[in-house]
Amino acid sequence: MAISIATDVHIIVNGVTLSDHVTKVTTDDNRAKKDITCMGATSVAYAKGLGDASVSVTFLQDFAAGKVHATLQPLIGSSTPVNVEIRPTSGGRTATNPAYLISALLFNYGMVDAQVGEPSAMTCEFTNASQTGVTYPTA
Repeated sequence: MAISIATDVHIIVNGVTLSDHVTKVTTDDNRAKKDITCMGATSVAYAKGLGDASVSVTFLQDFAAGKVHATLQPLIGSSTPVNVEIRPTSGGRTATNPAYLISALLFNYGMVDAQVGEPSAMTCEFTNASQTGVTYPTA
């Protein structure tokens, strides 16, 4: 099996491809751990509770039309979920290039995080906003 080295991760936010402005992306798909241990048990027992999902993305800021600020700034004031899609490469969805697809809300947008002589970068977190949670389409 080949090890995956991230050089071409594909990121689409609300229909806009922003991959060329991303330095880091982290996806999370989890279930709440619920203690279901009953009297008389000799070990703790757990069951899976509700699911949750999120995507954390570090963007290099760009204020041009159709780029980072123009795409993200309207989302911070909106309560309407948007699709966020992550793929291991920019190739189409396949069994070997599955998508991580989430209908999400943006809860934080730090427009500027700058230091003299360095690129202006900020990390945004998109959080699950639908009952479907995350899906992994391959087509």
